[in-house]
Amino acid sequence: MKKLLWIGCLSYFLIGLAHVVLGSILPVALEHYGKDYSQGGTLIFAQFAGFLGGVLLSPWLNRRFGKRGGLLIATALLCIAELSYMLLPPWGWMFVIAPAAGFGFGMVEAVIGTIIIAAIKDNTAVAMSRLEVLFGIGAMVMPLIASGLIAAGYWRLS
Repeated sequence: MKKLLWIGCLSYFLIGLAHVVLGSILPVALEHYGKDYSQGGTLIFAQFAGFLGGVLLSPWLNRRFGKRGGLLIATALLCIAELSYMLLPPWGWMFVIAPAAGFGFGMVEAVIGTIIIAAIKDNTAVAMSRLEVLFGIGAMVMPLIASGLIAAGYWRLS
């Protein structure tokens, strides 16, 4: 059980990183693309819409592909989307990539949370709070990482 919980914590930490990466580099990305904050807000909304879709569709995808298959699909989608961000595609493609990233981390979050709740019978609330703390640490660390990379001129690596 401890191994499962640590894998879940690592997953939530990575989801926390992915959740805020776009917002962390948004000012620099908007400058790069020559866009304004209203277009950046629309991009963030597109990512959130993907997140919501990932959370809502995860039960269906898990029934169809199993938890492992669903996690693999979601993780692959998230990794491809995050790597695509790094390539700085044309602005229009960002509206394809952002929902894909959101879908990936929304589904991973839902599936991992479900697995932990189902597997850990004693102190379930403690286990879930650990997951959420690691999510928060990831969401807190990413802006620090991004600001260092921005200062060094390597913001696209965020």
